[in-house]
Amino acid sequence: MDKKKVKFKTRKVYNTPGHSHFLTFSTLGRRPYLTDARVCRLLAGTIANQLRRHKYVALAYVLMPDHVHILVHPLEEIYDISDFLKSIKQGVSSRALNNGWIETPLWEAGGGYDRNITGPRSRRFVINYIHQNPVKGELVDEMADYVWSSANWSVTGKIGSIPCVHFASLER
Repeated sequence: MDKKKVKFKTRKVYNTPGHSHFLTFSTLGRRPYLTDARVCRLLAGTIANQLRRHKYVALAYVLMPDHVHILVHPLEEIYDISDFLKSIKQGVSSRALNNGWIETPLWEAGGGYDRNITGPRSRRFVINYIHQNPVKGELVDEMADYVWSSANWSVTGKIGSIPCVHFASLER
């Protein structure tokens, strides 16, 4: 019997000191699991905890109904962005399943999308892209109105569910 080879996507990861990382990961089958505030609170709390544990800062984030965008920056020269992402995804998925909030594993398999961001112009572009996501997705009219985003913090200074730092603080 001939077995078909299954080809998995491979993702190159570059843990380069001084680079920020634009991470995107999706729910399994693009299910709208992140419309449940309990799952969003769990995810936001887990991200905040893992930022501290792995020594990263968040520059911007948005939790869309079926995917997440987050721009993070490592505070240490030696780091592993894959370990950081894995620690977020595994913990949230198992807890949400155990609590009965979701019916399937939460996340698509694999590491999602990871793009290294190297300079201030690129960081500004990515932050704007992240903050505009709920507007483009027609979830809100104004980016600062979306609850699960750092856009409100960037406009009003009011800290959201995931603490962020201003990207200019990295340029010092």
